[in-house]
Amino acid sequence: MQKSHLQTIKRYEEPRKTARTLAKNMLPQHLKGKLQLEAVDIKAVSAFNILNSKKDRKVDWDWNFASRYTEVYPKAFDLSVWHGNTLCSLSLGRPTFNGTSMRLDFIEKFNKNHPFSKDMFPITLLAYEAYARVIGAQSLRIMNPLNQKLIEYYSSYGGFKYEKQKQGNPHYLVKKL
Repeated sequence: MQKSHLQTIKRYEEPRKTARTLAKNMLPQHLKGKLQLEAVDIKAVSAFNILNSKKDRKVDWDWNFASRYTEVYPKAFDLSVWHGNTLCSLSLGRPTFNGTSMRLDFIEKFNKNHPFSKDMFPITLLAYEAYARVIGAQSLRIMNPLNQKLIEYYSSYGGFKYEKQKQGNPHYLVKKL
């Protein structure tokens, strides 16, 4: 890996931490002090590997790729949400090439019977919007929503507009910040 690439990874570590802290501080009152917002690290991947044996997952992402994702995209943002020792959700995203938008590429919620299960997407949205603002992006994109039901669900969080796939680019929801 080139030295400049490693420098970029290190330079964006502080904005990632800042965004997680901002999001944690902006959590609704009923969640403050109950959830931890962290990176997708070895602890998160280990917890995922334990959960991976469950058959009720809606997607089949192997989150072991998370460390490679952040190596390939040094400005990427990663988020794991925890309630104590329980992994609640994982997500990965990155700025667009020109840096004007922040992409949310992968998101998965675990344990739908968890008391805060319905809060996972809004928390993730809060963190990604915080990171977008920290790095100067003007919009947030949710890339490749899997189906119409998800498009409607994500859109219910206000301000999102659906952009159809065109000229080889994927479809996504976009929200101005």
